[in-house]
Amino acid sequence: MSAPPLFIVACDRSGTTMLRLILDRSPDIAIPTESMILVDVANVRARYGALDSDAAFDRLAADVWRHPKVREWRLPGGPPRRAGRTGDAAYRAALEAPFRAYAAVHGKPGWGDKTPFYVAHVAEIKRVFPEARVLNLVRDGRDVALSLLRVPFGPANVWAAAHTWRAAVEAGERAAARYGEDVMTVRYEDLVADPAAVVPAICAFAGIAYEPAMLAIEESAAERLARGQEGWFQALFAGINAGSVGRWRGEMSPAQRATFAAVAGDALRRHGYDVPDDGRPPPVPDVAWLAHNWTVKLWHFTALHVVRNRGREVPHLIRRRLAGRSRRG
Repeated sequence: MSAPPLFIVACDRSGTTMLRLILDRSPDIAIPTESMILVDVANVRARYGALDSDAAFDRLAADVWRHPKVREWRLPGGPPRRAGRTGDAAYRAALEAPFRAYAAVHGKPGWGDKTPFYVAHVAEIKRVFPEARVLNLVRDGRDVALSLLRVPFGPANVWAAAHTWRAAVEAGERAAARYGEDVMTVRYEDLVADPAAVVPAICAFAGIAYEPAMLAIEESAAERLARGQEGWFQALFAGINAGSVGRWRGEMSPAQRATFAAVAGDALRRHGYDVPDDGRPPPVPDVAWLAHNWTVKLWHFTALHVVRNRGREVPHLIRRRLAGRSRRG
């Protein structure tokens, strides 16, 4: 019997790719690159109806199979048949099929998912996969901010990064409160400080076997990362280490530290992070931070998603944004 599905969630740049490479080396589970299908299909689920016909199921299964993220997995064959399933059972079968196919390619009995974005969608994970285990990774938000500011998909300033990190951490806290023992929260700093103790505990939670060789992520092939993103994760090939822990102390100015703490200081303290008194943040109006953030993000969006990725994910990105606004409204 295979382990229950495992979902790794977090704020982006919290170490989820490192953790995915570690756990993917277990003999019991295969974890592909990010999926996004759970949210993207949920945003348009009404179009498929009750899934009580082969035609309706085939439309859903085909849409899942050709999702831009799933196509990156280079799966053989095609989507499954309905096999008499309807409603929630059919919906689950269509969403689970590419994960099962990926695990089969790699000779593993179980599968997992590493999509940080799902930290705000744990309820949807549990609705589709009630037995799923959720691993919530938390990293010092100031180190996360430094990392986010270096990639083309993140916020553009420390103020926006603090809001992004706080929202993700609070979503993880709500999930842990709601789903209890099915959610495990791990600090990145604890993981890299003592992986030989933390990883076996994670494996016990996930119901998968632990082997010491799992910690040798420097032996992982570069193609295990998403195509075009190898440059974002160069540090992984030096193995598990604490070299990036606390970088904010030397790389953030007092004004940046104060700005971050003003937005997310309480969340930092709840997770055991030191918050020194760096004085008051500079008197920059929120609207100025917001305008700067969205101006830069629009440029990055155009360069990354419209030009480099040729618009393949743009419809999904727009629906995610609209769905997020609808939930907040």
